[in-house]
Amino acid sequence: MLNDSTTRTIFMAILLLSCTVTNAYASMFELEIVPISKIKEDPTVYDSTMAYRKISVIGNISELTKQSAILVDGQDSLKIDISRIELFDGFNINDQIMTTGEFIYEPVGESTLMPTYVLHYPIEDMGLVNISSIVSDPADHNGRYMTVVGNVSSREMSMGRYTITIVDSENNAMKIYYYGSTELGIGDDIKAFGLYNGNALHSESMTRNKSPLSITTLVPGFSSIMGAVAILSLALLLKSKQRND
Repeated sequence: MLNDSTTRTIFMAILLLSCTVTNAYASMFELEIVPISKIKEDPTVYDSTMAYRKISVIGNISELTKQSAILVDGQDSLKIDISRIELFDGFNINDQIMTTGEFIYEPVGESTLMPTYVLHYPIEDMGLVNISSIVSDPADHNGRYMTVVGNVSSREMSMGRYTITIVDSENNAMKIYYYGSTELGIGDDIKAFGLYNGNALHSESMTRNKSPLSITTLVPGFSSIMGAVAILSLALLLKSKQRND
């Protein structure tokens, strides 16, 4: 049986571990969420033609054509441009979505949101997904978070963004956009997490594919530095306990 002191030690260790876990949905794709009603009240505040900004809007698709969609939230509605039709692949009428983009105010005419990303809402994480599954049915994966693994076959840097192609063991290829800095290069086996939308994974994290026994695999978001700190702290706690006993 565990005594109270040991139980407290284990609890503190678990708490320390949990503090190092990052929120997978502290997302670059979810910016300032603005209700459609607020946009209707004062559209000039959100007009990106006056001051460049992006906002996120949540609602249900009530109309969906080749030119535009209508997003509704209660009694309020907003026109969504879908000239980038690939962003809406697999979405249907009545689906609840969150779309992030630029609001274009038209004093005479119909104001429109120009989307950059479209997500199923509430946000869905499909976990680890095979590239072959995505390639065979991209519509079923569009607008959802996921993790993919593969070998880097190409890497290009343009306008502050990496465009990376990864392939699996069957030579299925997938495009990844990555907006951070990285030393990963051609030939590296990588794991990437992010939003699949518009036939590409917009990655929020990208690392070398580690062993399944890695603490970063067992605890998503657990960094190697914080892992070392946690392990050292646990060792000190146990050593202190042994002295007190």
